Amino acid sequence: MNRIRAARQALGWTQEELAKTARISARTIHAVEQGSLCRQATKRQILRALSVPWELKDEYFPRAHSVRRVRHMPESQKASSA
Repeated sequence: MNRIRAARQALGWTQEELAKTARISARTIHAVEQGSLCRQATKRQILRALSVPWELKDEYFPRAHSVRRVRHMPESQKASSA
């Protein structure tokens, strides 16, 4: 189960109540509980509203996957390497 949802439910709050306390939209709470990524500022607001220390953020939010950039070879080099 999503840790944000579990913490919210442990407090007996609806998504709307958490959203109001965190000063963000209920739609954002819904998206976060579905596993969507969000900004660091949003994470801080949610954790503060739930009284969860910032140091535990990685336990409550999925970590973003790093994206390896592929360096594109210019067309002139493609022809000479073939």
